[in-house]
Amino acid sequence: MAIQLASSSLPPSWTYDVFLSFRGEDTRFTFTDHLYEALNRNGIDTFIDRHLKRGEEISPAFLKAIEESRVSVIVISENYASSRWCLDELVHILECRRSRQQIVWPVFYKVDPSHVRNQTSRFADAFTGHECKYKDEEKILLWRSALKEVANLSGHTVKEEEYEATFISQIVNEILVLVLQRPHLNVAKYQVGMESCVEKVKELLDVGGNDPCVVGIWGASGIGKTEVAKTVYNAIAYKFEGSCFLAMQYGGLLQLQNTLLSEIGGSEWKVVNPHRANSLIEKLLRRKKILLILDDVDELEQLNNLVQVEWLGEGSRVIITTKDRGLLNSYDVELIYEVQKLEDNKALELLSWKAFGKKEPSDDYLGLAQSAIAYAQGHPLALNLIGSYLRNKSIDRWQAILDNYDSYDREPYGGIQKILRKSYDTLDYVMQQVFLDIACFFKGERKDYVLQILRSSKLNVPQDCIDVLVEKAIITVEDNSILMHDLLEKMGKRIVREESPIEPGERSRLWHHEDVYHVLTENRGTKKIKGIVVKLPKLDVIPLNAKSFFKMVNLEIFISRNAHFSGCIEYLPDDLRWIEFGGVKLQDWGSNILQKHILTFNLQSNCHLRHLVAFIMPNSGIKQLKGFENLAMLTSLNLSGSEFLEKIPNLSGNPNLRELILDKCERLVEVDDSVGFLDKLVTLSFDGCSRLKRFATRLGLRSLQSLVLQGCTRLESFPEIEPEMESLGYLDINDSGIRELPSSIAYLTRLVHLRARYCKNLTSTSLRHIFGLQHLSYIEMDECPKLVTFGKFSTHLDTSHDNGIPLALPNVGCTYLDLSGCNLSETDFLVPLLWWSKLECVHLDRNNFVSLPECISKFVNLKRLYLSGCKRLREIPHALPPNLSKLSLDDCTSLEKIPKLPSRLRHMQLANCFGLSGDEVAKLENNLLNLNQESLLCSQLQVMYPGNEIPKRFSYTSKHLTANRIESGREYNGGSEFSFEIPLNLQERETLLGLAFSCVFQPLPLELRRYWLFVEINILCGGRADYKEFQWFGNGMELETDHVGLMLVDLEKKRGDICKVKVHKRTGPRIKICGMHPLFRKEDERLPLSLGPMSSLGSTDIVDDEYDRQQQWPSLSLNPADDHPKRTQIDHNVPSDIEEEQEQPSTISDLLGVWDARFKSCGVHPLLRKEDEWLPLSLGPTSSLGKRPLVHLDPQISSRRNMIGNDNGVL
Repeated sequence: MAIQLASSSLPPSWTYDVFLSFRGEDTRFTFTDHLYEALNRNGIDTFIDRHLKRGEEISPAFLKAIEESRVSVIVISENYASSRWCLDELVHILECRRSRQQIVWPVFYKVDPSHVRNQTSRFADAFTGHECKYKDEEKILLWRSALKEVANLSGHTVKEEEYEATFISQIVNEILVLVLQRPHLNVAKYQVGMESCVEKVKELLDVGGNDPCVVGIWGASGIGKTEVAKTVYNAIAYKFEGSCFLAMQYGGLLQLQNTLLSEIGGSEWKVVNPHRANSLIEKLLRRKKILLILDDVDELEQLNNLVQVEWLGEGSRVIITTKDRGLLNSYDVELIYEVQKLEDNKALELLSWKAFGKKEPSDDYLGLAQSAIAYAQGHPLALNLIGSYLRNKSIDRWQAILDNYDSYDREPYGGIQKILRKSYDTLDYVMQQVFLDIACFFKGERKDYVLQILRSSKLNVPQDCIDVLVEKAIITVEDNSILMHDLLEKMGKRIVREESPIEPGERSRLWHHEDVYHVLTENRGTKKIKGIVVKLPKLDVIPLNAKSFFKMVNLEIFISRNAHFSGCIEYLPDDLRWIEFGGVKLQDWGSNILQKHILTFNLQSNCHLRHLVAFIMPNSGIKQLKGFENLAMLTSLNLSGSEFLEKIPNLSGNPNLRELILDKCERLVEVDDSVGFLDKLVTLSFDGCSRLKRFATRLGLRSLQSLVLQGCTRLESFPEIEPEMESLGYLDINDSGIRELPSSIAYLTRLVHLRARYCKNLTSTSLRHIFGLQHLSYIEMDECPKLVTFGKFSTHLDTSHDNGIPLALPNVGCTYLDLSGCNLSETDFLVPLLWWSKLECVHLDRNNFVSLPECISKFVNLKRLYLSGCKRLREIPHALPPNLSKLSLDDCTSLEKIPKLPSRLRHMQLANCFGLSGDEVAKLENNLLNLNQESLLCSQLQVMYPGNEIPKRFSYTSKHLTANRIESGREYNGGSEFSFEIPLNLQERETLLGLAFSCVFQPLPLELRRYWLFVEINILCGGRADYKEFQWFGNGMELETDHVGLMLVDLEKKRGDICKVKVHKRTGPRIKICGMHPLFRKEDERLPLSLGPMSSLGSTDIVDDEYDRQQQWPSLSLNPADDHPKRTQIDHNVPSDIEEEQEQPSTISDLLGVWDARFKSCGVHPLLRKEDEWLPLSLGPTSSLGKRPLVHLDPQISSRRNMIGNDNGVL
């Protein structure tokens, strides 16, 4: 058909900026796609045909899109002319050029324009085909004329082996500036990783909104903040009445104000007074919807004098880029986007574009490119500079340059360091020193540890120094660790090295092990040294002498991570704040080394360490703490592992001591009473001091939060507690010799965690004071065999006084209680603990009681109850806590009864409970399989109990199933794998509610007791899979005989055609047999259908449909023959929590008087109900393989009910 141009007497109105015409099979996924993305990214509204298949004729909608586009970009490739669609498209585009002044921009993609003009080469072949196929000579002449015309237009030619990105960038810029006349800023040619950043900033800007908005772009120097802002500007600036991009580093305040007035106002401004300029800017901004970008702002004053939020008119947007997040916070900017470093794949792409002009490097250069990426660590500036410098260089040259990245003055590294140095130069002197300390010493260390050291400096370092560097994007803090980009770390170390390039003793900081060894052993230290932190690459000894530190009069920090020092230190500088020797135990050295190389201190003869804040020297050879008695500024003293230390002297002259750590001082015998009254002490630890006999007799430590006496096996008495000691939250006396806790422990009103495990001598005296502590949440007192009983407790509030000690109000916040292995024979102590309404976990394993009190059900928040190893336990109360999710009864060999299980139960362990009868086990199975029917509240339920058969109702077993029901069942590498495929045959509105899985485990030796079992479930529906995975793990219990494992899995009402289940186990007991059983439910039923046939419904048989089909039984039969392989008679004597129905007539003919000669037999099992019952009941058991009841008894369907009985429910 002839192509008609839509006529219009009106001036053209453009719906699209650009229409893209191209041959799909040539360039759809390459050049054209990249061009479209670039146009779209720069805010150029572009029409592109996304359909892969086209018809013979161009649709009217397509013609309209051409007519409503201001520019048509035609990508002419080698197969362009072979498409009739493309040629018709071209003809219509040229019509619009003549009649609607549309601009046409040809791109000759790897073709010679002369071939297009003259229709030679591949274009000649295309027209040969057209002339054979089409007999419309006029049409063909029109196509030839169009190709000749477009070939004569000015355009771009993309040749082979040329960089397409260059042409795309040029096309976009020319369209923006020359055609659309939009404000446009030059951006990087290769904007790798930029797309997502730009989109996120645009989302924050919400350009369509009416309220003014300010967005901050924050990040480190060279990370790409400006590039993101420019790209956003290019994409959205045309939507505003005025726009301006101000770079803060160019010009002073007045010049910036005049630039802003000129670009927004549209005329030249030359205001000479900044205050006058402020007033003019405010009036101008109020009248217009503007886009303003303030780039690289580092002073709040700049912001306040250029723009304020209240000046902005409706719909205006401001973008601020800065390295200082604190500045954005001070300006009340709430919407902040942080520019992150590039991921490795994007970094490789950017480097490749810069170095090779293509997306990926060749294999020869790949290893070198990855080395460069490792150096840059995703920093775009570094990647750009390195890539540009290495462009067109040989492999040998690449290798030489990358091997010398520490040569800071050489390119490209000098340029990188110069840019990064800007972040350092903006800091004040104190913050510069903090930065250098972190770069040289503390990268990767804990924030609180580093802050403590920095704050000890005489520079008066502010408390928020770390936060300031974070806000300036110089460091980050993750998981309380201080992180810094490697390039910034190298820059900091370079600054220090430049202080004295040749002699390390003239530098302010020493960190390299060779420099430290040189300075200390040769006495080359000077007054310029402020800090030394050394970590040796291997264990070594650094010999010191009495004068090693003599010249370092300004030394403040000395930290050794792993070095061992020998000699005797007689002098330490007065300014020393922090001494730390860490990481090396004396046992790491041979005896010959120990005899010759032991570092000793004689601090009495040296200068006064009046500024010393921390002395940390674990595993030292110190015997006495001479010289430590009067260090007024000392806050931390750690001598852990000092095996020769015997006594702690009077420390009352250390009033600021906050931390005293003396763990594993195995010869320590005595601690002075003064330690008990250090008011600022927060942490006090004597863990593993096995010879300690005399501890402070009284404790009045008002600031103490943690006290550890674990492993003090010879310490028998616990100090009396003073009333002011109310901050203690953690008390650990595990494995100590303490016999009794004093009644004054009631003063520990803020105690949260008490650990008293393995206290062989601890009795129950005064434990009522512990149970009354209001904030106590965790009590661990297991394996205390002398507790035996807790005596009588009052169940009422007792606010009286006991020997002057007030009895605390009952605890209401305890969540964890462990009294395992305490020889408890009575459980009456649980009665008064009913006040503990928040109790969630109780361990009473390995005790001697016979039963639990009924009150256990009152612990409404109890979720985990452990009673393993209670060999005398016979029964548990009928009612358990309603929210109980885990119940452990392993090795309760006398247990005879199992209570009714709460609906939220997830795990129950009954390993080696041989006192359970067969009837009790059968009842347990019935209860478990009915447990979650009201609503499968949990994702899965796991139970283990003695037995050698899976529940008989299970329809799919690895023992009996035919080949099409079990895909595999094999042993491998000590593990097992079984795969089931279950056809669902779901009826309308019916769903798969869940699955029951069961297996029989055989016992294994100790080393294989722990195991993991994985259950993978795939539900297929029309070829689509819905996947779930569950894990079942063993607890390491020794199984004396075979045990049954049962798991119920909630599938959240899934629908599908087939359910595939794979069970696999890597370690642990061997699986003898496993089985699977589905649980169905109709969506409109108020009570879910049962999990297959239920034993409570009388003489019900389990049905195997495959066997039914093989025997050609009628599909309505619910009673297979007696020799059916899955027929199982249910024992009517087995008790169940479900009330059993009476047995009913067995055939449909008895009910309806109908008989079909085809049926060998058929049966029915009715469920009766009274009229006032509202729950609909299904007719008999539901087959797991798709068979459903014939009739539902529903009082609303009277006709159906009249078919089988009268209104009283009698058949």
